[in-house]
Amino acid sequence: MKVTTVYTAIAALVLLFISIASWVFKAEDVALVAANLATIMLLVVYLFDNRKNGKD
Repeated sequence: MKVTTVYTAIAALVLLFISIASWVFKAEDVALVAANLATIMLLVVYLFDNRKNGKD
């Protein structure tokens, strides 16, 4: 795994914890934005980590 992938995954996990904390403190808008951003970050990291060159 690349270092940038690890950093991005850690940032996404931090955003997920922020989302949970925001939801607990009744800031639903912040919770939704943080959760969606974290999901998009994890999706992009997963797709770029598992892409193939097409030269199999």
